[in-house]
Amino acid sequence: MMSDDVRQNQRPEEQPGEIEEEIPVMSAPPPPTPRKAAAMGNRNAPPKPPVFAEEEEELLVTTPPPPVQRARTSAPPPFWSDRQNDHAHDDDVPISGASASSLYENELELRNLAEQTNTNVDAMGKLAAGTLKLIADNMRQMTDQQIERVNEMLRGIDLKDYLDPAFWQGIGMILRYQVDEQMAFIKRRMSGQYVTDAYGMDREIIDLVRPSLMFLYRTWWRVSVEGVEHVPAEGRALLVGNHSGVLPWDGAMIATAVAEEHPAQNQRLVRSMHLHWFSTLPFVSPALAALGQVPGLPENAIRLLEQDELVSVFPEGLKGVGKLFKDRYKLARFGRGGFVQAAIRAQAPIVPVAVVGAEEIYPMFANAENLAKLLGMPYFPLTPFFPWLGPLGFIPLPTRWSITFCEPLRTDMYDPAEADDPLTVLGLSELVRTTIQATIDRRLEERSSIF
Repeated sequence: MMSDDVRQNQRPEEQPGEIEEEIPVMSAPPPPTPRKAAAMGNRNAPPKPPVFAEEEEELLVTTPPPPVQRARTSAPPPFWSDRQNDHAHDDDVPISGASASSLYENELELRNLAEQTNTNVDAMGKLAAGTLKLIADNMRQMTDQQIERVNEMLRGIDLKDYLDPAFWQGIGMILRYQVDEQMAFIKRRMSGQYVTDAYGMDREIIDLVRPSLMFLYRTWWRVSVEGVEHVPAEGRALLVGNHSGVLPWDGAMIATAVAEEHPAQNQRLVRSMHLHWFSTLPFVSPALAALGQVPGLPENAIRLLEQDELVSVFPEGLKGVGKLFKDRYKLARFGRGGFVQAAIRAQAPIVPVAVVGAEEIYPMFANAENLAKLLGMPYFPLTPFFPWLGPLGFIPLPTRWSITFCEPLRTDMYDPAEADDPLTVLGLSELVRTTIQATIDRRLEERSSIF
């Protein structure tokens, strides 16, 4: 049994008047000029709620950390605010060639401009727009001092001229700074001041990585979703998908699709079951646990389903995620049907999920088996970029993805005791496999380009 103890994050109390805001609130943008009115669209709509709600229970209280020294004067407003030095709305203060409008407005203008062209430049424009949105989303979680630092980095950069190398150089510096701050945040939490559930899930960490996942989902892989309404808006369900891509990005994108695209807009969390091998890695294992992932044991799947959670599994296992490029989109065996047994015992519907696009993000042409055994790895991929380019080889290719949620297969007509019947289990397992394979074949026929 896993311990249910959790730990509560204790933040030092702040003295009145020391700082105006912990996280700056976006002020309303100035009235658009006629030139910008058409490009703004629905940018004035209220922001979407956070992905996850706060934890309901807080059990174990630990000793609070020493007080953190904070600035006693409020930092300048963020560069997306219209409150620059108390100027009126009709008197925007130029910031590095741009007005004191929001990053989101700049992002929208870049995206609209890119969609008006049909050249390779439009892809660069969309990437620039998505990157600006990623920075703005991360800004909402930063302190005033961190925002002031980013403001300094943006001095002299035109946020609309994405063809200028200085734009990408500055954006790269800001992204690196934000990653460094996030890593420092994680290191501070290693002292034990945080709250988790029984499996180690940390909602604060999930909120921290959400902007990056959304950048991959919207901008890098441009994921299209079909049939997400087949996922129950409440209650238990088992999502069964095809596995590929060398690294398990497909599970993260399935979870993002459910959280962002479901018509109920209830921000449901998908708990993915990961391979036991990842539990042996010193840094990967706690990171997966904090993001809500759970070791792929049948007992864990049944327990989560009985708690009315959404659980995703990938029955192909290592055979799927480590398949060669020549075998792409050919589903491997689904093992002995352990996922079917878990679904029947928990009386949870099975939702087949077909993912197209993940097979090409790391084209694996060969597996260095001898080197993998030496390093204690299940496989050592050889791709056109890894290991030849070092860490750069880990950057996935920007393929275009599609995720299809098929109609659920009911299991409540089976008696829980039938989970031990091999014919029932293998028959239902094969039905799920053929459903996913047929859906993959259909989406491949509809796909016009990998990118």
